[in-house]
Amino acid sequence: MKYTLLTAAASALLMAACSDSNPSSASNADNASNNDPNSTTGTLYVDESQHLMVTTFSNVHGNRCDLENNNLIWKTVTKNAVIDSSVYEFIGDTLVLYDYYEGGADNYGKLYVGGTAGNIYGSWVYTGIGRNRKTGEQERSTNTRYETRTYTYAPGKVTISVEYHMDLYVADEQERGYMESSFMVELYGYLARRSHMDDVINIMDNKDQASSIAQSIEKNGVQIIEGTKTNQTFKIGEKTYTVTVKKAETTLHYTGRTNREAIVEVSDGATTCSSYAIYKNVDENLCKTENLEYFTVKDDEDDDGNKFFYVSRYKNTDHEKFQECLSNIAVPIQNI
Repeated sequence: MKYTLLTAAASALLMAACSDSNPSSASNADNASNNDPNSTTGTLYVDESQHLMVTTFSNVHGNRCDLENNNLIWKTVTKNAVIDSSVYEFIGDTLVLYDYYEGGADNYGKLYVGGTAGNIYGSWVYTGIGRNRKTGEQERSTNTRYETRTYTYAPGKVTISVEYHMDLYVADEQERGYMESSFMVELYGYLARRSHMDDVINIMDNKDQASSIAQSIEKNGVQIIEGTKTNQTFKIGEKTYTVTVKKAETTLHYTGRTNREAIVEVSDGATTCSSYAIYKNVDENLCKTENLEYFTVKDDEDDDGNKFFYVSRYKNTDHEKFQECLSNIAVPIQNI
């Protein structure tokens, strides 16, 4: 029942914001959301006695690449109001938000810092750390190194803004080096004829793969001869291979997701196998019918229950030809 009452109160607040007595407040929020895709503004209802709050985002605009009659069409869509209810508490100068459902608050909350202890109003930054309400245990659930998500609460108003740290992401990727990626784990195994092969985009895997690399080297009998962050020469059995990253480019899409492009060569001294992979988030330029073969079509329903088909991730790679070439230079079967 509390959930219903809170939702009704939030709806009343939203309608008040859109009334003739204050005609500019709602349009200003919408304009801020439209002009900056990484910032959105909505209404806020707070019951301080119950430590309950409701955020409502209306007229949420977005873009989508729809498939209609075998043609891709770029559309601007408007979604219905999105309403979220939360229970909040303060632990020292840390704000904890627990999702609130009709049956009560969730036991797992998210931690925010930067505001004033005991005062919900102000700017709070998501830490990426979660807290178990029953046990008090905390653990990191989200990597926030590459993203700063700020929630600014004011009477009747909430603004969510996101800042992406692409420079840090690329720096970490380059510092780690491409020879420590999941692609190399699979490459060793594939050349040793022991495992499958992922496409070359995974040379840009920005995760700690040290343990998997070590296991793959031992399992596949790999002997590293020399290497840098972008190339490596190694032996498997009696064969010597060189892998070279010719291109590894990461850029930021406005949604916060990454666009990636990689070109990699693998040679046994006599034959060179070259492969490329391009992964991009769909935008108006890519949403063309001639690109349909590079998308996976998905289906969903809109707010009114109407089914639609759409695409979101552009993937262009010659992976199958690359695998075939690698099979021809892999260690001979009799040597396994």
